[in-house]
Amino acid sequence: MPKRKSEIFPYSPDAITANFTRACKLLGIEGLHFHDLRHDGISRLFEMGWNIPHVAAVSGHRSWVTLKRYTHIRETGDKYATWAGLQLASGND
Repeated sequence: MPKRKSEIFPYSPDAITANFTRACKLLGIEGLHFHDLRHDGISRLFEMGWNIPHVAAVSGHRSWVTLKRYTHIRETGDKYATWAGLQLASGND
């Protein structure tokens, strides 16, 4: 992405929310909110064996107490490592 502004992602929260809502509607996905992706991503990190300090560094949580709700998740590895769509999503053909 060309650097045209000082922000890394020069999009407003409202624009991101509107586009996410539009994409869900287009794909027929009901009841999914943008914030749900954060919860899912944090859960996946714990499944991959990450500890609370490392997850907090990525998620932006200031308090480890709020991350404790995820610590019941058992480590299972990266369940998407062999997902065929991963190469398509990452642009690696």
